[in-house]
Amino acid sequence: MPSRRRTVAAVVAVPVVVLVVLVVEIQLAQRAPTLDDRPLELGGRVGPAGPGPALRVAWLGDSTAAGVGASGPSGALPVQVAEGLGRPVELVVLAVSGARVADVVDDQLPALAAVEPEAVFVSVGANDTVHFTSLRSFERSYRALVEGLPEGARVVLLGVPDMGSIPRLAQPLRAVAGWRGRQLDEVVREVAAATGAAYVDIAGATGPAFRAEPDRFYAGDEYHPSDEGYRRWAEAVLDTVDSAMLVG
Repeated sequence: MPSRRRTVAAVVAVPVVVLVVLVVEIQLAQRAPTLDDRPLELGGRVGPAGPGPALRVAWLGDSTAAGVGASGPSGALPVQVAEGLGRPVELVVLAVSGARVADVVDDQLPALAAVEPEAVFVSVGANDTVHFTSLRSFERSYRALVEGLPEGARVVLLGVPDMGSIPRLAQPLRAVAGWRGRQLDEVVREVAAATGAAYVDIAGATGPAFRAEPDRFYAGDEYHPSDEGYRRWAEAVLDTVDSAMLVG
């Protein structure tokens, strides 16, 4: 009987210890050096000059769409993507650092109607990953977001990045974040397939490079992409969509 009790106690103790370790690592990650996350001025005309009206493009989401980690507007993801489309773009960025998908629905989606975009890019999910938003809640909010986008606008959904590559997160928190990120990314992929939106596999296209050269592709906070990191993201987006796909 004592032996059985010790076994049960050990089984119970293991997840408790792991939970304590994860809590400590989350606190350490939160205390790590941060970047200046004051919003970059990303809106306006981008791309080559040309005849005719510019393509109206809006970005919704979190810090990855707001450009946190970039050295300036030219390094931010929405600007790099707009430049790569090879045509004039009228860019509107409504993304906010720290946003989760429910925040996008509540705060950013209502502002989109006045923009009348021809194309909408969405990059959100990293904060839902680290805050452990439930799968059911994430899926519900993500579907509400896509269903609430302006009718007729082309929609591009960026998948959740490879959260298991982030140097700022120690192990085993990094592994847990990677696992959770893959679960949320599958939701994004499924919503894209169900709604006809374009899906960009950010984790698959950029994760290996970020893991191999974190000093190159991560910014100084070891959490957000650098200019070069966002360039890799932009290449993944442009490998999936082009300007012809974004015009109704």
